[in-house]
Amino acid sequence: MEQTTPVTQLPVASSATAPRRLADSFAALWSSTKFNAPDLADYATCHIERETRQGVSLLALAALLFLVQTAAFASWFDLGPGYSYTYILLAALALHVFWSARQVRDVKALNLLAMLLLIVCASALVLLARRSGTLHVVVMLSVAILLMLIPLMPWGLREASLTCAAIYLMFTSLTFFTRLEFGHVELWALQLAMLTSTLLSLVLVGRALRVRKNDLALRFRLERAGAAMATLAERDHLTGAWNRRFLEREFERVVGLHARRAAPACFGLLDIDQFKALNDTYGHRHGDSVLQAVAAAFEGLDGELECLVRLGGDEFAFIVAGSGEPRARLAALLGAASGLAARSGERAIPAPTFSAGLVLLDRACSLDAAYARADALLYQAKRAGGAAIHYGSMTQGATP
Repeated sequence: MEQTTPVTQLPVASSATAPRRLADSFAALWSSTKFNAPDLADYATCHIERETRQGVSLLALAALLFLVQTAAFASWFDLGPGYSYTYILLAALALHVFWSARQVRDVKALNLLAMLLLIVCASALVLLARRSGTLHVVVMLSVAILLMLIPLMPWGLREASLTCAAIYLMFTSLTFFTRLEFGHVELWALQLAMLTSTLLSLVLVGRALRVRKNDLALRFRLERAGAAMATLAERDHLTGAWNRRFLEREFERVVGLHARRAAPACFGLLDIDQFKALNDTYGHRHGDSVLQAVAAAFEGLDGELECLVRLGGDEFAFIVAGSGEPRARLAALLGAASGLAARSGERAIPAPTFSAGLVLLDRACSLDAAYARADALLYQAKRAGGAAIHYGSMTQGATP
């Protein structure tokens, strides 16, 4: 019996998505500031501003060099004062744009500055051709160079197309819709130069924009991954609290931020009373649940001014605002942690108690000094039987 090979049909959805992918690719190339992800767009803003400023400066500098050379060429071969004066004035404009780009911070203003330079140069060349009544080869070369300068700007196809269209329409209206006598060959040579230069410029603009956006997206992902890795390296894997490395790095910054805001700060140490006995009686899983309950109770801290740090075992350090009643606030946090811990395991356990040493920081207090003072207060609380908060300043005695 003859077998027939089944014909594999491509899913309709794949062909239907091809136009959509093409449209998305064109949309990405149309605008240099449009990105699919809002967070990527925010990240790219400062980079786009810097690259646009650099592009305007490079464009103006390249135009300046070309215009100065062309002015010297026109003077050397005695093309007439009109050519020399026109190119000298345009060179002065390019120099002005070069210096102005250093002062402008808005991307749209920078784009307009670059478009203004190119369009004014093209307009001046149109007037020069009308005045001389001939399409000199220098003018045609200048038009092609102006169009080829466009890829120096980090533009999308939108800005590049508008600039190319403005230059093309000005010269086309001059050559085809005026009564000036231009040679037949010169007219079509100018059209060929403009169309070829425009096509090459748009291709280069699109390719450069694709590379630049891919580069920004890659840098964005790498920086986010690096930040995530740095955060993981400073987090305790069990509780999610910060670790000792974070405390050593951020202590001065956090305390300094309190000082700048004229807000007192407290540093403290706490541990769980009879934690070893709790582990031995109920198991290490219940002990882990108690540690996690402490971190959960402190989740409401102000992440900019306050933090909870697991130092190791059942010992935690913390920085909290010292205004109001910091000891009463700490007691409430520890009470919440005790209640969470009692309900966190698979079976009910007695609510654990905590001992803490809390010290009001001076403005110029080091971590070592604060740690030593808080540790002494914690030791006093433990020696007094635990389940207590001993509070003091860097110089005064403790208050149970």
